[in-house]
Amino acid sequence: MRNLRFGIFDNNGLPRETRVLLFYTFDTDDNLTRSGILHYHLGERRFMGPHNDRDLTAAALEFLSANGRLPSAAP
Repeated sequence: MRNLRFGIFDNNGLPRETRVLLFYTFDTDDNLTRSGILHYHLGERRFMGPHNDRDLTAAALEFLSANGRLPSAAP
């Protein structure tokens, strides 16, 4: 994956406190552009829907954390 980019879609009709929708785009090694949407359930701390690439979801979690969208771990 090259040129991986994320964007948060806040106006999605879902409660912001429980879910986050992320758009993503990246270029493959064959110079093909791929894009899609990841749906993260904050309460369950997991991505919803079909299984996704581990590298993509790890990068998405890092993005969400860096943008203050993941809840703090309970003490």
